Parts: sequence; structure tokens; C-alpha cells
Amino acid sequence: MSRARQSRPVLAPTVRRWHTPIDGNSTPLVRPYLTAYERDEKARIQRLRRDILWCATYGVDLDARDIHARSAAVS
Repeated sequence: MSRARQSRPVLAPTVRRWHTPIDGNSTPLVRPYLTAYERDEKARIQRLRRDILWCATYGVDLDARDIHARSAAVS
């Protein structure tokens, strides 16, 4: 009877049980270097906007868009 009551050894917390499904919410689906690139790109665009605005305070126009231009006539 002592053999029937023996329990399995306790696994270390670093050991993953491969028979259980992986939780999709806790697993990152995007590689970290892709999110780092997007974060850096957003920061670059923000710096560019800030620099354009700073230059505009001194009368320098670095923006190529013409906000007063009319769109072509729709036929």
C-alpha cells in the first residue's frame, strides 16, 4: 500500500510541463526587435515634428506641404 500512496516528485518552477497547452495571452507574439524599431521610428517622427516647430518659431519653414493650396477640380 505504501507504493500506491507515493506521490510524484514536485517539479522545479523552471520546468515546463510540455503536455499542457501554452497560454496565448502570456506568450509574446511579436519579436522584440520589431517593437523596438516601431518605438524608435515613432520617436524619430516626434523629434522631426518638434524640430520643424522649433524652426517655425524663428521663421524657417521646413515643411513642404502647402496648406493653402486648393485641390484639383473634381470632374
